[in-house]
Order: sequence, then C-alpha cells, then structure tokens
Amino acid sequence: MKLPYLFSWLDTHTEEGLLYENIETVHLSNIRLFRYLMLHLGWIQAVLGFVGIFLNYGWPYSTFYWFQSAISIVFFFIYRSEKPWVIRRSALLIHMCTLIFYFLGIFLSVYSPYGSPHEAVTFTCLLLALPVLYIDKSFRVIIETIFVFVIHVILSFWLKPRPVAILDLLDTTVFALMGTFLGGYIRLLRLESFHKDKILIKQRDTDVLTGLSNRRVLFSKLDELLDKPVEILNVVMMDIDFFKQFNDTYGHQDGDECLATVGLAMRQFGREHNLTFCRYGGEEFTAIGADIPEEEFGKMVEQLLQKVRDLQIPFVRGVNGFVSLSAGYTAIKVLPEYLPEDYIKIADDALYEAKTAGRNRAVLGKA
Repeated sequence: MKLPYLFSWLDTHTEEGLLYENIETVHLSNIRLFRYLMLHLGWIQAVLGFVGIFLNYGWPYSTFYWFQSAISIVFFFIYRSEKPWVIRRSALLIHMCTLIFYFLGIFLSVYSPYGSPHEAVTFTCLLLALPVLYIDKSFRVIIETIFVFVIHVILSFWLKPRPVAILDLLDTTVFALMGTFLGGYIRLLRLESFHKDKILIKQRDTDVLTGLSNRRVLFSKLDELLDKPVEILNVVMMDIDFFKQFNDTYGHQDGDECLATVGLAMRQFGREHNLTFCRYGGEEFTAIGADIPEEEFGKMVEQLLQKVRDLQIPFVRGVNGFVSLSAGYTAIKVLPEYLPEDYIKIADDALYEAKTAGRNRAVLGKA
C-alpha cells in the first residue's frame, strides 16, 4: 500500500535508496551546514558565559556555556577540514553536534539561576528545529529525539514542581511529534531535490549515445588535474578507423550501435585503469589520467586497442575485417606554461601520425 506523500518519508526503502544514491552530496551538505552552525554557536555561547557573570546567574551557568563553546569550536575546525574521515563519519559527527544543542536546551530548562522554575522553552524549540536541519536515516533521528526527550522528562519531574513538569511534558511531546513528522517530510523533499539535481548534472555532462562524459567534463577534469600536485599528465586521443565508410556501408543506425558498443568498452576500461574517457566529437574519443609512467601508459593504450579489436564488430572495409582504433597518446611532464589544449594537441598530432602510418595502432606524442 502506497503511503500518502506527506507520510512517504516513513517508507524506509525509498529513503535508503535516495540516501545511497546521493550519499556524497548529503555528507557535504550536512558538514557545511554544521560548520556554519558550530562557528556561530561557539562565539555566541562564549559571550553568553560572560553575560551570565554580569547578570549574576552563577558559575555553573557560565562554565557550562564556555564548555559548550569550546566543544563547538573544536567541531567547527573538524568540519572545516573536510578530510575523508570527516566525510565518512559525518552522520556520527552530526548527531554528536545535535546532542550538544539538546543538552544545552535541557540545561537551560532545569537550571534556575534565581531559584524560580520555568518552562522548557529552548529545549521545546530545539525538538522542532533540529530534525529539520540535517539529513540522515529517519529511524536514527527518531531514536535520538526519544533519547533526549526521556532524559528531559526524568530531569524535569525530578528538579521542577509537578505542575511545571507536566506542562513541559505536554509541550515537548507536541513539539517532538511535530519535529519528527516535519523533519521527515523535509528530509524527503531535500533528498528528492538532490536526486533530481544529480540526474540533471548527469544529463548535462554525459554523451547520451555512448554513456561517456562529454567535452565539458574533459576540460573540467583537465583543469582539476592541473590544479593538483600532478607530475605527469596522461592524454590519449582515439579515432574509430574509417568510421565514415562504416556509416556509408551499414547505415547510421548500425553506426550508432558501433559507437555505443565501443563507448561501453571504454567505460569499463576506464574503471579498471582509473582513466576518464570522454567523447570528443563524432567518432573521436579522449581519455585522461595522471602520473602514469610513459611505458606503462603505452601498454595501457595498446590494451585498449586490443579490447576494441576483441569486440569483433564486423566491418568489411576495416583493418582485418573488424572495427579498430587508432590512437595518439602522451605522458608528458606538467609544465606551467602549458594550457589544457596544449596537452590535447600533442596527443591529437600523434593520432594523425597513427592514421597516416596505416591506422590500427598507437603512436606516442612528444612535446
């Protein structure tokens, strides 16, 4: 039975699928949000600690705020680093931070600097606000909410007059339920938005026919590699031999099938050898990598050409009766005066030599 959309976040299968598909985006979104929150929570709590002294709220009040402030600043610097382990453990770190907020709310609820008990205003608001802020599995958010809710109820009935504790119980119950349902619904909306954005980016950056990345990704990836401490840039330009004649002989539909088959082989090869393959245009393809020695890279290019030959796509006018590739490649030391287009040109000139020399071969290009 399909749940109404307002309650569709309760479908754990859908939620887990969206989380899995967009996990990196979710991690970064959570980390960057809480980095901002921890920074401002840190200095605000430090100021409130001094305000507590000025208003004679007592040392427990100020000490608690300064302790929370120090923890918040530590978490800010952890999030700011965006190191791999921080991203991998972001869910755990986020829950640790939300507990900081919750315990602050509990402290403000039960601590009475002037001796008169008061209602749990801050904690009640946090029960509504925090589940909305971040993205995680709903059952973990609910467990955390129940945990802090129970702690607050116990402390409230222990440290406050019964009428105030009962009022706290009613208020926090209502706001906890509202936060749970509103948070679940907003998490689902955000996950669906992330997923739609991911699909749009993939459509923008992917060649529909071959499934390879397009030229936009190629130059973006080149810029990314050149911004890193890379010593060697690896580029290979490839061309399907006599592809115009293939289209003339078999028709454009078979030509598209040929491109799709070759593209699939390149995607598989790229995953195996950590290379990014792109469709450069028409029957031309490009692959780029980094820090692969010249001799090793040459062997990889030869393996790729053999992989395409092993597909045994029939072509009566082709080399040896099957579709084949010509390739020009380079493994050149990165030079500051070179633009991305310069590395492409070196490989492209080598490709021209390969085609002139008879095709179905790879030629090394030099600067």
